[in-house]
Amino acid sequence: MTHYKNLQIYLAAGHLYAKNSPSVQAGYRISYETIDAKRGTAQFTTPCGSNVNDFVPFYFSPSTKMAYSIHMKNVPLRTPDGASPGPVSMKDVVQLVVDPSTLFNSGRQCWFTDIACNSGIPPTYSCTPAELASHVEWSLFDDFGNNDRDKMASIPEIGYDGVCRWQQDRDEPARYQMRSKKRMAEFIVKDRLQMNEVSCIILKSQTHLEEVQAWVDAAHIQIPVYVKSGCFF
Repeated sequence: MTHYKNLQIYLAAGHLYAKNSPSVQAGYRISYETIDAKRGTAQFTTPCGSNVNDFVPFYFSPSTKMAYSIHMKNVPLRTPDGASPGPVSMKDVVQLVVDPSTLFNSGRQCWFTDIACNSGIPPTYSCTPAELASHVEWSLFDDFGNNDRDKMASIPEIGYDGVCRWQQDRDEPARYQMRSKKRMAEFIVKDRLQMNEVSCIILKSQTHLEEVQAWVDAAHIQIPVYVKSGCFF
């Protein structure tokens, strides 16, 4: 997730750089600054010894505790000059969708975890592509049964069937007791994301579609832009 205005910067540069990169772009921030700062400490390192802020992070679905916090207007927006005009609006949030195999094949270091890197419980890391199918608890993502009300975020254009919209913790069944943390498992790629590695850009509404499409066209990068309200709360 990122603020839609950042796309102009990323597309023009061809890259989105990690927070610790000397080339990191100043942009609109839609995260908790305290958590960002915490992730930059020595407490949060990968098995290769790098800090997690040396990587560009992704979630495995659009339905996460962080996304819901933005939806509830609990996350302050920070402008490039450090001002805080108010809470982040979900209509200004865009999602960059990337196929993990594309990043594994990029030659840059990739890791994935079983819970959020900053969950307070040490995550288990893996960098082995074959372990992705078992390392993440996918049943917590796919457990929507036959109830369409429980399902969100289908993107048929790329073959994504959607995810269970519910990610809150529950006492029962027992596997739901850490559901919110496990649903924020992360995939991280070292140094940068190249914009030509993005499978598609997802918007909540038509509001910014013309502007975003113009930035994509100007960058001469073939990235489909879709309006999918169901990918957002």
